Amino acid sequence: MICIGLLHPPWTRDTPDIPSMKEAKNTRGLIRLLSHPDSDTQWKAAEALGTFGSPALDDLIGDLDNPDTRVRLGIIEALGDIGDPHAAPALQGILAGDPGSEIRWAAALALGNLGGTGTIPSLVKALVDPDKYVRFGAVTSLGKLGWEPGSNEERALSLIARQEWPPLLPLGSQAAGPLLRATRDRDPSIRARAMEVLGEIGDPVGSEACDPLLRDPDDGVRWRATLACPGVGYPAMHLPASLAGRARAGKSPVIAAFLNLLFLGLGYNYLGRWYGFLLFQLNLTAIVLASLIWGPLLPYAISYTFSAPIAVQTWYLARGMQEGERG
Repeated sequence: MICIGLLHPPWTRDTPDIPSMKEAKNTRGLIRLLSHPDSDTQWKAAEALGTFGSPALDDLIGDLDNPDTRVRLGIIEALGDIGDPHAAPALQGILAGDPGSEIRWAAALALGNLGGTGTIPSLVKALVDPDKYVRFGAVTSLGKLGWEPGSNEERALSLIARQEWPPLLPLGSQAAGPLLRATRDRDPSIRARAMEVLGEIGDPVGSEACDPLLRDPDDGVRWRATLACPGVGYPAMHLPASLAGRARAGKSPVIAAFLNLLFLGLGYNYLGRWYGFLLFQLNLTAIVLASLIWGPLLPYAISYTFSAPIAVQTWYLARGMQEGERG
């Protein structure tokens, strides 16, 4: 047990003494605590690091490539609390290219605490980030830095980042480009609202979004697009054809056939047929009883003789169900 205990990190045996580590300016120790399994300990360690000021910058920035997301988030929080502009290049690099949306979001918020205007261009670029949280972090920091949009396009981007839709209407066609971009957002609610505003503005550029949104997998987006697309000049007679061309989720004929081949009855159960599981139980019971007499090989061979043609029939059944949905 002693050997096992030695293999565990110190925090699994004792509660970390963060006040003492803070007093001792134990930067490295506190950075290690950012990966502690207890979230309260992580936050307290990050808060402590944020009080160390500029002398801790080198250690903190040097660990920004840590593979542990918790460590990186804690370091970014600490850098934001310290507020030293010398951290800007590292945070701007993260904001521009880190694959983790949480990391970019944290970097955007931290940049707002550094003061000055040098970080504004990178935050403005982040207003078109694919993640809505990153965009919100960027516009929040821009507000703290006293930024004012230099054009109506930038104003539209900032409003979309805050998801403030009504103020976009007075901008008219100058908001059409940012709104068109928003119709391709990952969030279906944003796609829907952006299309709705485009329809109210009535700019023909919005018609570019109609075909993809009318085929959108989200029903709410398709409905908003149906209502809005005539407002941007999309012919109403084209709406049914576009909606009919949308992708439909259905049961896979291959999976249904495979299940009925190996586990007779489960393919029907997969397709929602009430008798599927009953058939599976009957077939399994017959195999078990027959195995007591003839052994396992012959009963399974006989079962597959029946299940093979049923698998083919199941494939056609599932295919017919898909075609029925398309109709």
